[in-house]
Amino acid sequence: MKKILICFILLFNLVLPSYSADFTGRWAEKISERVVMDIFSKQNDNEYKIFITWREDKLAQKDIYRFDATDIGNGVLKYKNGIHIYRYFDSKNKFKDETDYTDGSGTIKIKGNEIIWQDDKAKNEDTVFIRANKNLIKDSIIKNKSFSIMLPQELKGIYDAKIDKNTITLYHKASKKAGFGGFGFGIRAYKTPADHAMLPGGEKIGELKDKKNNLYDIVLKYPTDVQYDYTKSEKPESYVALYDAGRVVKIKGLNGSTYYKNQGAKGEGMYKDILNKHVKAINEKWDSAKLEKEEMSYMYNVITQSGENALDKIGYTYYDTNGDGIEELLIGEITTDTNKGIIYDIYTMTDRKPAHVISGGTRDRYFVCNDSFICNDYSAGAEERGWLVYILVENSTELFPQVGFKYDAYTNKKNPWFLSYDFFKDEWQNVDEAAFKDRKAVFDRYKRFDFIPLNTVK
Repeated sequence: MKKILICFILLFNLVLPSYSADFTGRWAEKISERVVMDIFSKQNDNEYKIFITWREDKLAQKDIYRFDATDIGNGVLKYKNGIHIYRYFDSKNKFKDETDYTDGSGTIKIKGNEIIWQDDKAKNEDTVFIRANKNLIKDSIIKNKSFSIMLPQELKGIYDAKIDKNTITLYHKASKKAGFGGFGFGIRAYKTPADHAMLPGGEKIGELKDKKNNLYDIVLKYPTDVQYDYTKSEKPESYVALYDAGRVVKIKGLNGSTYYKNQGAKGEGMYKDILNKHVKAINEKWDSAKLEKEEMSYMYNVITQSGENALDKIGYTYYDTNGDGIEELLIGEITTDTNKGIIYDIYTMTDRKPAHVISGGTRDRYFVCNDSFICNDYSAGAEERGWLVYILVENSTELFPQVGFKYDAYTNKKNPWFLSYDFFKDEWQNVDEAAFKDRKAVFDRYKRFDFIPLNTVK
C-alpha cells in the first residue's frame, strides 16, 4: 500500500477553465473522493498549511502528507518541506506513524474548480481534486456557543476536545492517556485585552463580535511545557500535526457572532492615522520641538534639514516584537549601511488602541534584536557605548528591562566591559572581555528591516 496515492492518475486530457485563487477549504480526489486535501490559510495570507489523507477511518494503513506552501502567483502554491507518513492501525484501532521523508517538494495548482497536486518526491502523476461535498466536511467541526473551528481530516481520531462557553481546547489523545498532559492548543475568546495580557503561551489571532456588538479577542493558546512522552526519542507525528493545526484552524462565529481573522492583530489597518500623522509632519516640516511634543522622533526634522526627501528616506513596517500575536508599528530610516533596521518610533496597541512606546535618535538608537527583544543602542561619548535590552510588556507601552551591556572606558580604562541585570538602577558589574562578548552575542543579531517608504502611504 506504500505510495498508495500514486494510483490516482489523470486518465484523460482535460480542458480547464480560468482559475480562481481561492485555495482554502476541503478538497476531494476527483475520481473516487477517498482522499481529501485540507488547505488552511496561515496568519500571513500568502502562506498555507496543507494536509492530505484518506477519509476512511478503518484502513489498515493511511498515507498522510503535510506541508507548508507559499503562493507564488498565477494560481500556484509551492512547497519544499513536505512530510510523508505511513500511519498503521492495529486490530484495536491504535495507530503508529512511520515517517517516509520530511523533505518533499511540489506544487498545488488551482484551475477553475479543480486543484492539481504534483509531489516531486513521490514522482506520481498529477492528482486532481475537486471541492468536497458537505458529507466530507461535517465531521471536522467542533463548536461551542460562540464559535466553531474546522480541523484537518488527518486529526480525526487522534484528539479529545474540551468545550466551554468561550473556549475550545484540543488534547492529543495518546499523550493524555499516557499521563503527559497532551495539550495541543486551545482557542479562547476574551472580553478585554487585559484578560489575556501577560498570560503565557497566548497569541491574539483575530476578533469576534457578538450579536450585541460586544467585541472579544480570539487568542490561540499553546502549551508552555512538554505535553507528549518526552522519554521517547522523537515527538509523535500525530502530536506535531495537532500542534501545527492550531495556527491554521478555520474559525467561524456562531449564534449571531462574526469572526474577523487578523483584526486587531495585523498592523495594516490599525495604525493608519499614525502613519498619516508622520506624513503630515514631514510635509509641513515640523521642527524638533513640535515633533517631540507630539511624541515623534526629532530625526524627521534632521533628515528634512539635510536636504533629503524624508518621505523617501523614512519608512515603516509591522512586526510583533513580543510574541503576543499583535504587530507593532516600527518607523525608521531606509538605509543600506550599519544603521539598516534602526527604529525612530515604536507604536503598539493598548486596549485595542494605538499608543506610542518610545522615540530614538542619532546617539539613542533602537533595534529589534534576537527576533523578540528591543535594544537601545546608545553612545555617551568616545569612551562609552551601551546596549540596553528590553521586552515590550503586552497591552502596554512599558519596556521591561532584561539585561544591559556597556563599554565604559571612562569608568575603567583597563577593563571597560560591564554587564547589568539591574541597569535601571544603574547597577553594573565589571566582567572580562570574553564573558562580555559571550553574553552579549545572544543579542547582537539585529533585524534589518526593509522599511516601506512613507511616500507610499495613502
